[in-house]
Amino acid sequence: MELTDIKEMRRKQIGITNFLIIVLSALFFILLTIVDIPFPVFYFIVGAFILLQAVFRFLKGASTKSVIPAFEKVANYERQKMGREWDKQRKMVAIWSLVLSGFMFWQSYITRDSADDVFKIDFIFMLIIALVTIGLINICLILRFRNIDRSISELDFSGYTWKSNLLGAFMGVVIAFIFFAITMVYILYTI
Repeated sequence: MELTDIKEMRRKQIGITNFLIIVLSALFFILLTIVDIPFPVFYFIVGAFILLQAVFRFLKGASTKSVIPAFEKVANYERQKMGREWDKQRKMVAIWSLVLSGFMFWQSYITRDSADDVFKIDFIFMLIIALVTIGLINICLILRFRNIDRSISELDFSGYTWKSNLLGAFMGVVIAFIFFAITMVYILYTI
């Protein structure tokens, strides 16, 4: 694949990803303003959605088929570049989705008797969190693209899955700290 084709493919991937994030976030906010969703129900719905994604990933296996043609092209390209590590990475994403789904079901269980039982949103705070999330996702995508696109052979990806999981865990802690700091500053600012 030529460099110009790769750049165009990556631009489409980022554009579609951002579009989907914005549309789904908007739908989420609209739904929360229309319907009063109790915390346990909210966590259960999110957990069920993530569980369905994980099951679909396991059933899909090593297939690169996608509803979105641009994502199918990306999957074929990355599979060709990464070799076995691509399959390992797909399995790890499915496993982490199962873990996250279990966490959401656990959240649903422990909030079942919550006194403040309706999920309320603060639009300014949610907008800040959404913008930071979109920014972080874009940064992670760009770093991933650079790593994959600059590789020369499959040997460049030796141990890529465990290294990316280790880096992801570290970045998860950093991102959690960033969100915690944003939340604390926002709470102190609005008091």
